Amino acid sequence: MNFAHRLLIAILLTLVLSSNIFSQRIRGNRLLEVLGQTAYSYLLNANRPGYGVDAFTMERGKTNLSIGLSYSDEVIDIPVSVNYGLTDDLELSAGLSPYTESYNFQGNKINGFGDSYLGVKYSFLETDYFIHGIQAVVKLPTASRNSELGTGKADVYLGVAQGYVNGNFGYDLSFEFNILQRRDFPNTKKYPAVIQNQIDSAKSSYDYSIEPEIVISGGPSFNISKNVSTYIGFSFSRNTRLNYNSQSLYGGAGLMLSKKTGLSLGGSYGLEEAGTWGVSAGLGFTF
Repeated sequence: MNFAHRLLIAILLTLVLSSNIFSQRIRGNRLLEVLGQTAYSYLLNANRPGYGVDAFTMERGKTNLSIGLSYSDEVIDIPVSVNYGLTDDLELSAGLSPYTESYNFQGNKINGFGDSYLGVKYSFLETDYFIHGIQAVVKLPTASRNSELGTGKADVYLGVAQGYVNGNFGYDLSFEFNILQRRDFPNTKKYPAVIQNQIDSAKSSYDYSIEPEIVISGGPSFNISKNVSTYIGFSFSRNTRLNYNSQSLYGGAGLMLSKKTGLSLGGSYGLEEAGTWGVSAGLGFTF
């Protein structure tokens, strides 16, 4: 399996799938109007980052540093990640968002340091065409809970993936089971009484602590040339506790600028009623 092709697709998938455009969010300055009507919507607006799964692992001793930028309906995130091949089959990863920008409950713009993560991935059953991987990621709640940039709680993301490459054609499939901790309700009295009453009355109905989530993603890739690849796909997620589904189409292109540097451009569109466009870009450096 061509290393450059696999690396380019891996960089592209990481920057597109892991950007916050796949988070469960209600975006824009309509938050107070929407969230004041239902605590259910407030729980979905958890500002959680998403973490994509692919089967590729870095070669032993190789490191990839990726710096990205994503934008969707006035929500901005700048993720930075590093992946290291501990062995040919075992990869360690870490990432953070030194800057993220969104809206709080009242519809005011907020920004600051986002959430971080640690991850590990193991590849297995590799053949001339196929490779499989299993991945575990722990979200570290470094984003401010008080400002509502994050939930202030750790989440666990578990996934398996299959990759296939035959000549210029390939595809990736992944399945995730994620263990998300419920977002807390605001407990201050700074909101209008009618909204605060709705929040307070809903607390007893949402007394759980864990929201299991299932995510299925996949799609084909095509190697246009030795240094250029494209990718399209579909992602479906379900928050089983809140009985909420979301679907997105996504895609992008990657360019190997050199043996050690890759550039990616990606985008997505949410298929739910309030779905929005999102775009992302990034640079990956391998050394």
